Amino acid sequence: MRIVSLVEMKTGQAGIVKTINGGPGMVARLQALGLHPGKKVTKLNSIFPKGPVVVEAGRSRIALGYGRACRVFVEINQ
Repeated sequence: MRIVSLVEMKTGQAGIVKTINGGPGMVARLQALGLHPGKKVTKLNSIFPKGPVVVEAGRSRIALGYGRACRVFVEINQ
């Protein structure tokens, strides 16, 4: 197992959210969208380098900007 950010994940790869490094506003916003520590996520795609990242968390699809995606760390099985 290793921990990587959402931008480092490969398309189709799944993992468990371990931590979100951000201010209280950003953390609260992501949790309201369903992205919180312990949640299983799957990376669906990233549009282009340093562009938005789309993940699936439960039955929701969430698009995150590159900066926010860099701050969400996920534990993946290799």
